[in-house]
Amino acid sequence: MVSLNASPPVAVLRQALRGEAAASSLRNVSRQVGMSPTGLQKFLDGGHPYSVTRRKLERWYVLHGPGRHADGLAGSSAATILRVMVQDLPSGRQRPMLESLVASLEGAYAAAGLPRPGWLDDLRPELFPDDAG
Repeated sequence: MVSLNASPPVAVLRQALRGEAAASSLRNVSRQVGMSPTGLQKFLDGGHPYSVTRRKLERWYVLHGPGRHADGLAGSSAATILRVMVQDLPSGRQRPMLESLVASLEGAYAAAGLPRPGWLDDLRPELFPDDAG
């Protein structure tokens, strides 16, 4: 079964949010996330988010986090994007859909004769770490 909490880890979310808050402000980042500044501060101080809040944090990470820069999409960000896309499916359908999406992306790049981007090479290990071996 795919764990939606496997990537990005809470520590990665927390680090990215701290960096963004230091660069702008806690209030600005809390607006981006969709939570109160107090709630964000509690998370930054080590609090564990509820599942609804975690989804908000993951969406923020995808839209505003480190993977957004022009130097390319990070594999962990791409994995988060796909996890968010399938999160409302029944848990038994999430992994098959993720596998199908990854295969479709791999096939699309191959059919177009394009080199595989780094994030695509990192996607399977990010999504299916138990399959590595």
